Amino acid sequence: MVSEKDNIELRSEKVRNLIGQIPPVIVRAGITVIFFIILILLFGSWFFKFEYTIKTTATINQHTENSIIDLKIPANEISKIKTGQKVILNFNNIPNLYNENILTEIQTIPNTLEITEDGGFYTAEIILSDKIKTETGKSLFIKKETKANAEIVTDKISLFDRIMGPIRTLFNKQK
Repeated sequence: MVSEKDNIELRSEKVRNLIGQIPPVIVRAGITVIFFIILILLFGSWFFKFEYTIKTTATINQHTENSIIDLKIPANEISKIKTGQKVILNFNNIPNLYNENILTEIQTIPNTLEITEDGGFYTAEIILSDKIKTETGKSLFIKKETKANAEIVTDKISLFDRIMGPIRTLFNKQK
């Protein structure tokens, strides 16, 4: 039998109140850690930059001596386009040509807006005088008009600017 001497009430009301509360030092330390993590993320989004690309479609026509690539640039993205920017054409939409890329660059910036049922586009024309070669060195001969996926690599942009750009535009339109 357990004697009354051994049956001591260990949890008095004061002890239960103390156990039921989170110490304020731990709460303040946790809030401070969360604040510094958010601050580091904001700092990183301001300084670390990535290449911003515009995804579009291209049409390639092969003529006797040269190839003509027509890029459809969305109307809202034309302000980001400059001559000399890198264009990557890939043929992921064509069977057996997965991961075959052609590198070229913007030669002229179009100034005529074309409006179709798909939307508004500017068409940039790139003329390649040499044979079309992929990054891996394979020569391509295009018999008829062929569509390819295209990415135009624009300037590097920070994540902070990428997020805040549309918000700034929204506030500027309201003024």
